[in-house]
Amino acid sequence: MSGTDAGRPITVGVADKQHAALAFAADEARLSGCDLRVVHAYVVPPTPPQVMGVSYGFDIDGSFRDSGQEVLADATSFLASDYGDLAVHQVLEQGAAPMVLMHASATSRLLVLGPDDATPWYSRLFLSRVSRKLAHEASCPVVVVPDTWSADVAPQAVTLMLDHQTVAHGPLRYAFEHASRHHVALHIVHVHTNDGSEEEAIPFQDMQALIGSWRAMYRRVWADTQVVSGVADSAMVQTFEHTGLVVLGRPHAHQPLTPVHRSLARAVIERAGCPVAVVPAHYDD
Repeated sequence: MSGTDAGRPITVGVADKQHAALAFAADEARLSGCDLRVVHAYVVPPTPPQVMGVSYGFDIDGSFRDSGQEVLADATSFLASDYGDLAVHQVLEQGAAPMVLMHASATSRLLVLGPDDATPWYSRLFLSRVSRKLAHEASCPVVVVPDTWSADVAPQAVTLMLDHQTVAHGPLRYAFEHASRHHVALHIVHVHTNDGSEEEAIPFQDMQALIGSWRAMYRRVWADTQVVSGVADSAMVQTFEHTGLVVLGRPHAHQPLTPVHRSLARAVIERAGCPVAVVPAHYDD
């Protein structure tokens, strides 16, 4: 746990009946010994619907607020059945989901997301309006959880994917912490493109030294390192099929997800069907 996380809750942003995201967040809150904050954001359509609502005596704002309360009530009911020991705080806020959740991330140790649109769940990190923005800009690690995830059948290993454009300190801390907390193995995959130049060798050596320093801090975590190309061939992807969590670092500031992330990481995420964490570099501050 980062030193700045003490006292901070795990936050889960939900739409209707996103029980997989709730379960993942609740499991992490229980293991971390912290509170769980459940956030739902809603947007009231602009005029003319509001004008029509006033004209016909219908409370448009109240209707959307009531719908939001129903989403939170469903979440609370789900959590009460299996996670009654957790302190759960409900937050219902009017506003665009990216902005509401971005604000919540500033006081969270972890932000967990379920689906937010009709795109395939594994595309949310690359395409969706909500998850993509939060994965790039949130103040804390962001985990996207597929609807089909279940703690009862989920594989347990952690796979951390790094490349020469990733700031590795924060992702390494998060991956080792998660593996230690869950008592599982950590597979560190260093993705690089070998074009015969020397530029790639120096970052790789530095990365190995950095990984070694984290191994020394977490001696009880079994961690192995694999160097792979950035090409998403089927044999390589199948190697990572049974991981329980994929951890990605953010690229350097103001850069989009790198081609390596778009190809190999996306293929791994799609095949594994597991939660994906995107971790900011400053997580280890």
